[in-house]
Amino acid sequence: MPKQHSLSESTILVDYRVVDGWHIFTSKQVRGLYVANPDQRLAYEAIGPSIEELLKLNEHVSASVRPALPFDEFLKIAHEHIETAKITPGTQQPFIIEKLAA
Repeated sequence: MPKQHSLSESTILVDYRVVDGWHIFTSKQVRGLYVANPDQRLAYEAIGPSIEELLKLNEHVSASVRPALPFDEFLKIAHEHIETAKITPGTQQPFIIEKLAA
């Protein structure tokens, strides 16, 4: 019998752009999200924890947040410029939110 999870999962979209060498991630769905770093990996890896903290502060929700793609895949696709899954500045990137059981 499959294990039942007490988590509900949803997706938010995070906008990505580069400004003067800074990798910037924001989201219209998460009030206050603004992650910026000249190191693309550090910026990308800070998104999940930042969203988790903002959900606690803004919505009183405990959740685990992870990118839909690991950084290496995000970077590979960004460099390859694949037409079907462009991950370039100006495109939205999905992050998965799992609401933790109370």
